[in-house]
Amino acid sequence: MSLSKAIALSALLVSTASLAEVLPFEAEYRADFKGIPIAKGYRQLIDLGNDTFQIKSIGTALAGGLKYDDTSRFTYHQQDVKTLGFVLKQSSLFSTTNVTGHPDRKGGLIVDVDGERHHFEAPDNVHQLMDAAGFSVQLQNDLKKGLTDLDYHYNVIDEVDNYRFTVVAEETVETILGTFEALKVEQKKREGRSTWLWLAPELDYHLVKAEIIRNGKSWATLEATRIDIVEPEKPMLVKQTATNEAEISN
Repeated sequence: MSLSKAIALSALLVSTASLAEVLPFEAEYRADFKGIPIAKGYRQLIDLGNDTFQIKSIGTALAGGLKYDDTSRFTYHQQDVKTLGFVLKQSSLFSTTNVTGHPDRKGGLIVDVDGERHHFEAPDNVHQLMDAAGFSVQLQNDLKKGLTDLDYHYNVIDEVDNYRFTVVAEETVETILGTFEALKVEQKKREGRSTWLWLAPELDYHLVKAEIIRNGKSWATLEATRIDIVEPEKPMLVKQTATNEAEISN
């Protein structure tokens, strides 16, 4: 099957209701460096009503005391994420960075980093800059729509990054959670370095695996160890839970 036909088929399998909605979820991840567990993460999205949502992301390194804690609120209207505001804390044994952000009236972001104010204006072709958590939701829903060339501008602490993602294949991927038919997406960062993402349509296009490639070799991986999705038709959890003994315990 050609890539264009595979993408079209994936889009058709998603109902109109799913395209219009953001599904609440909880997910856990683990990161490995050359096969050695180095970090774990947790993400949760809740529906606050009136097309407003909150997403929380926590990342913790297994050594060094590194921790990332980000809470973001956004609206989702006409299949577009619009940031309402976010609070981020990034800490280590020797330092802590506190960040807060909110949108201006022209699609930009006003961000405070440890008391220093930054004003990032949106480019002419961007309806609004996003924060990192909101961008991840937009990526999922753009893939639902069948888009294959994706371009985003979003804030990361004291700067705005512009990342492009390209759907390159539909393939079977082995993960801790099991085997999935997934969209393989490439994020090209710079020469000799890229990130591969595998997102599973059957799990609402959630990330099930990521791999960082440096100079043609695998450098680090990230895999989902739990993804619980609240389906709109049935107010109950559809659960995929890892049973691998190597999974990091909470």
